[in-house]
Amino acid sequence: MPDTHEVYAAEDLFAGWLDEAARRPGEPLRIQVGGALQAFEPETEPRFTDPAHVQAFVDKVLAHLAATGSAYDDGAGRDLAGVPVVVRARRGHTRAHYEYDELPARGVMAIPPREVGGAWSLRAAVVLHEVAHHLAGPVGHGPEFRTTFLRLLEDLGMPVLADLLHTAYRLHGLDTGVDGEDRTLLRIGRLLRQAERTDNAAEREAFFAKAQSLATRHQIALAVARATAGAEEKREEPTWETVLIGESGKRSLARYVRLVLEIARANDVRVAIYTSNTRVTLYGFPSDIAVVQALYATLVTQMVADGDAHLRSGAHKADQREVWNSRRRRWELKPVHGSTARAAFYEAWADHIGERLAAARTSARAAAVAADTPVAEGPTSTELAIRAREVEVVDYFGRMQRDHGIRGTWKGTAHAGHAAPGSREAGTRAAARASLGTERALTGGG
Repeated sequence: MPDTHEVYAAEDLFAGWLDEAARRPGEPLRIQVGGALQAFEPETEPRFTDPAHVQAFVDKVLAHLAATGSAYDDGAGRDLAGVPVVVRARRGHTRAHYEYDELPARGVMAIPPREVGGAWSLRAAVVLHEVAHHLAGPVGHGPEFRTTFLRLLEDLGMPVLADLLHTAYRLHGLDTGVDGEDRTLLRIGRLLRQAERTDNAAEREAFFAKAQSLATRHQIALAVARATAGAEEKREEPTWETVLIGESGKRSLARYVRLVLEIARANDVRVAIYTSNTRVTLYGFPSDIAVVQALYATLVTQMVADGDAHLRSGAHKADQREVWNSRRRRWELKPVHGSTARAAFYEAWADHIGERLAAARTSARAAAVAADTPVAEGPTSTELAIRAREVEVVDYFGRMQRDHGIRGTWKGTAHAGHAAPGSREAGTRAAARASLGTERALTGGG
């Protein structure tokens, strides 16, 4: 069957990496990819005792997919994630197997138990391969199967395992159905969808950090590849793109711009702002601009929704200020105006999002640099590539400032936080809980 041998070889490599990671808990997994050493911190791979344990795991996987709305359509309007899978013990020890029964409609997974030599199959890397067959339908081991397997790992909140599996496929010359920037944006999108669907603040923070970390690792990989590419090869070049913030006269435009600035800063994109705050122009590499647009599209909607909820709750009325009552000839305490409370809320929301993005970016960069080998006593090749990429963006932005006649410095608006400290605190809390959007926003741009 086409691709089967290469898929098995790639997944053997993938399993070997996971075994190495299991032997060194808490340490980054370092892998040589395309002439550069990359660092991964994979999620823990579940292991099982027997086929009954596998059955419980598969049931949980399908229940999770159903609960999170992760549909796997068979083309006839049926969600295969809603079709049960029965796990049975297999007599042979050399392979696991999946098949589909029409009556009753169910999948059947055969797993060799430990006592016949099937210990190798009692792990998530093998079991989820068979689950991917169930969700992909009768497509063999071609691109549809591989894309389904990658998506399954991402939908289960295992994005680094998906990244590792994708890497193994590519090292064996296999496409994944979706390549390049689209693959990265899809992966980030599914991470952010996981963040959106969890009620656990710690899980949401972890998904959020992984999303920005993935964006940063992708940026670094491009920088290293670009630095080592020959002069004759086609390379990504800096560009610019204008994004509409809002129509003239709309309130809070300056706060929306502030959010764009925080996102852009974490992704090495420079920003020029129209004096009306109605538009911004993003300057940088196309892949970075795409991430900024995607994150802004999801975040600004959530920021506005959180701000509306804050005002509807009436909590902003706890912030008061002194107002002179000319009729009673005395100073009185009055709740701050709703517009002031909203401004303070937005400011804090954008600031905290910026802090979270920056922390994830710093962590990802440190891991990438640590995984590299320094040249003599100087910086690593990764550090040099990152720096060269940053310098190129700065130089490009400088040229565009001259060519486009960009002058002055954006001053924003007066800070509202001091007038409404309660709303500012509420904005910080809401941003700490914030998820970063949906796959549609990421694949549809800003």
